[in-house]
Amino acid sequence: MKMLPASSDGLSLSARLKLLTCVWVGAALFSIAFTLVLSWRLEGAGAAINDAGSLRMRTYRLAYMLSQHAAPQNIQEQIQSFEHTLNTIRKGDPARPLFLPDELEIHTRMQAMQHDWQNSIKPRLQRSEAPTAAELTQFVGIIDSFVRSVETVNTRNTELLRLFQTALMILVTAGSGVMVVLLYLWVIRPIDILREGVQAIRRGDFGTQVETGKVSEFAQLGNGFNLMSTHLQTLYTDLEGQVALQTENLARKNRELETLYQTTRDLHQSHTPSRAAEKFLARILPEVSAQAGSVRLIDFDRKRMDLAASVGLPDKLQTAEQCERLEECLCGAAASEANEKPVYFFDTHPPKSPPTLCENAGFNDVAVFPIYYKEQEIGIFTLYFSDGHALAPSDTELLQALCGQLGVSIANSRLAQESRQLAVLQERNLMAQGLHDSIAQTLTFLNLQVQMLESALAADEHEQIEENMRFIKDGVQECYDDVRELLLNFRTKITKKEFSDAVNTLVKRFEQQTQIPVETRWSGEGLPLSNDEQLQVIFILQESLSNIRKHAQAKRVWLDIANEQDFIMSIRDDGTGFDLGRLKNLSSEHVGLGIMHERARRIQAALDIQSQPEQGTCITLTLPQNKRTAT
Repeated sequence: MKMLPASSDGLSLSARLKLLTCVWVGAALFSIAFTLVLSWRLEGAGAAINDAGSLRMRTYRLAYMLSQHAAPQNIQEQIQSFEHTLNTIRKGDPARPLFLPDELEIHTRMQAMQHDWQNSIKPRLQRSEAPTAAELTQFVGIIDSFVRSVETVNTRNTELLRLFQTALMILVTAGSGVMVVLLYLWVIRPIDILREGVQAIRRGDFGTQVETGKVSEFAQLGNGFNLMSTHLQTLYTDLEGQVALQTENLARKNRELETLYQTTRDLHQSHTPSRAAEKFLARILPEVSAQAGSVRLIDFDRKRMDLAASVGLPDKLQTAEQCERLEECLCGAAASEANEKPVYFFDTHPPKSPPTLCENAGFNDVAVFPIYYKEQEIGIFTLYFSDGHALAPSDTELLQALCGQLGVSIANSRLAQESRQLAVLQERNLMAQGLHDSIAQTLTFLNLQVQMLESALAADEHEQIEENMRFIKDGVQECYDDVRELLLNFRTKITKKEFSDAVNTLVKRFEQQTQIPVETRWSGEGLPLSNDEQLQVIFILQESLSNIRKHAQAKRVWLDIANEQDFIMSIRDDGTGFDLGRLKNLSSEHVGLGIMHERARRIQAALDIQSQPEQGTCITLTLPQNKRTAT
């Protein structure tokens, strides 16, 4: 349909209404003020006519009083009253109001009336002489002419007032008509036009355009309506295309989310960086239609890029020395830029420059994505294209997100490997301490006995020889028992469900070795311990029972395990005990206490040892609730 312009220039509706209101109020105020002025003039002139008319009566009264020989005092009072009225007419009295019209003729007649009074009438009256009939007739005539001149001006003002009132009524009527017309043009008609446009849209006439005039508010509404109508027409005519486009976008988003989810799941199931890179490439390359791909891990200290995995990459690119050097390869140059954005090559490649290894291998385009973990670049992911394929912006964003996940997987694999190495080193250290505690000390004792045996043989001391042989046999047996116990301890494997079985196995083995009964009590239904917590608890129990076997000379052992909010394990015996005050002067490694404290610190538990000579020993391990690991 035809697009009609909807101009928005001109005054706004509010400005027009304000201007019209100001004009109307100004005209009304002017009319009211003018009528008030005319009314005030008419009232003042009317009062002057009344007072001037009374002067004629007072003139005749004075003449009559003189003819009747009235008292001079009364005559004098009338003269003063006459002069007061005459002066009031001349000067005016705003309070009444009373004033003369501003006309030259009226002021001339007023002066004539005052002159005749002062020079002719008043002197005779003061001498008690009655004015002649001619003088009275002349003075009264002057008063009459003065009154008529004031009445003439007053009549003219009255006619002017009536004329202005008639014009004011015409103005009110015409103004009301103009207001109605302007209201229709400025408000009602634009609203009707918009209503007609809405009805047309309701009938299905999408694309209908309206012209709402030059009032800015309605012009803006009209423009908005026209834009809406055009948009509706576009949607209606291209609805199928829009649905297809949105469906395609939704499908693409679903594919991206599925790829992100599947890749993330595969990466978190990988145990080595190489395996993670292989799964990453196998998942990504089909999604972006790349002919080849590779993942290289960067070693900035060596300035090299080690190939972690590749798919579809020629052997010469996998083994090329140039591709492994950080400063000589294009991919390495991209990694050196320290930018998380991908880098594309060959789109601005100078045509006369020597071909690169990638170009010689048949790849026209290369896209390099840095792999970051916590703002540290750990590798690069490279895509190789030979068909001129270009990555869409959505693909670029997806690949950047996936590279971040790959970086997390590689970093986690490295951290897990480091954790395993650290755990092995810690266990080796504890193993060394255990060997020193058991076998090394026994071997030292055996070495001493062998030296004493050699001395006894040289001296042919049979009793000493037999005693040394007995000590050597006992030492060898003790060393054998220690080795056997260590081997059994190192082979201990437990799970959450086998923790109690592992404890019972240790207790039974201790009872078989020592013939010392152990009373075991379990209590509580708290959360199960984590694997590491269970393992360290088992090792502490093993070390405690081993110390009882070697040093306590106990006849009975009590084992209490309470798994409430806090996990508490208590091992108590009725053996010889020892003096805690002398414990600092003894070698804690010799009695295995250092190993137990170290294992308790690993799980953030507290180890408490209570003992007195000949009153046994009690070892308590406490793992607080806030230190327990959730399982």
